[in-house]
Amino acid sequence: MSSFNQTQYHPHRNVATVGAGGKWLGVYNELDRFNVTVVGGRVVDVGVGGLILGCGLSYLSDLYGLTCDNVVNFEMVLADGSLTNANANHNQDLFKAMKGGANNFGIVTTFTLKTYAINQVWGGIKFYSLDHLPALFAAMQEYQSKPKKDLYANLMLQAFTTNASVGAVLNMVYLKPVVNASAFAPFYSIPTTGDTTKIQSLTQMMSGQQVPPLPRWDWFATSFRPTQSIYQKIADIVTKAPELATIQSTAGGSLAIGVQPINTNLVRFGNDRGGNSLGLKNVNQTWFVLDAGWISSSADAMIHNATRALNTRIGDASKAEGVYEPYEFMNDASWDQDVISTYGVEGKRNMRQVQRKYDPNMVFQKLVPGGWKLPKDNYEEYGY
Repeated sequence: MSSFNQTQYHPHRNVATVGAGGKWLGVYNELDRFNVTVVGGRVVDVGVGGLILGCGLSYLSDLYGLTCDNVVNFEMVLADGSLTNANANHNQDLFKAMKGGANNFGIVTTFTLKTYAINQVWGGIKFYSLDHLPALFAAMQEYQSKPKKDLYANLMLQAFTTNASVGAVLNMVYLKPVVNASAFAPFYSIPTTGDTTKIQSLTQMMSGQQVPPLPRWDWFATSFRPTQSIYQKIADIVTKAPELATIQSTAGGSLAIGVQPINTNLVRFGNDRGGNSLGLKNVNQTWFVLDAGWISSSADAMIHNATRALNTRIGDASKAEGVYEPYEFMNDASWDQDVISTYGVEGKRNMRQVQRKYDPNMVFQKLVPGGWKLPKDNYEEYGY
């Protein structure tokens, strides 16, 4: 699929056609020539296809929705070998199912994405010592609770709770060339240990983010509605839970947490553009992720189980607070999380109906390995 990597801008339609095998840096570099961009990945080395089919979260998502909800057309090969298109006017049921549908319905060759006139922004990374994590969580709650959130502001908070020398990092961007926008005011009083924020292109801002050079990674996702109380409990869990020692006990063992604020405008865009498979509630929420990294394959099971136990602690805490949201963000989920089941009964039923129509022999369920498959709990409903 890596040969399907071309990006072409179509200014008369305000869209770009993007090959499913490309990476986001190539997409952004091509579109920068025209001072436009797309709602795409925040890490530029990530692949286009996987991010979109998992739904895709972007620094533009509060303003314009998820990446999958900015797809105008999926060009794809079905199980019978035919080439087809899914869009708002053709194969509408397949079009909706593909938004969060992973590799369950076909092989996408090309995505057509909406483009937006965004190039110069203010953004970068602010660095903090780990002892400021409670203050950062409090600021995050204040940032998320504003009744009229500035949709041009976006950020992600990460903290490396097993490595105090790295501490916490705030990846932040204002999608206009405006310095120190008031939307980020809750964070400005917290002392930093470093700061790379400046006026630059959005591509430059995203290219400045770094992933630690560890060969093995596992992720776990959970979601909740933000409150000061739940953030305080999570701060305690991710700095004191016994699973941290387990992760640190192996070579290179590291844990990073990620706090991703989600605004109701993101949900609204999905509903307004033909819907998606995700079953998101129209509430402000946080998509929380645990990232565990290590070196040796001999530690795979140990790290996986420890990270899963941490994720369960956080989920249990949010349930006890009454703020738990069942949705699991596929792009941040571990391989054994039952992601599609969190889409809800209606979402699962619609996806199974689409599968039965476009892949009656279940080629993509039985013969295509990897990814998150449709849950098997309702096979009998459709005669399987």
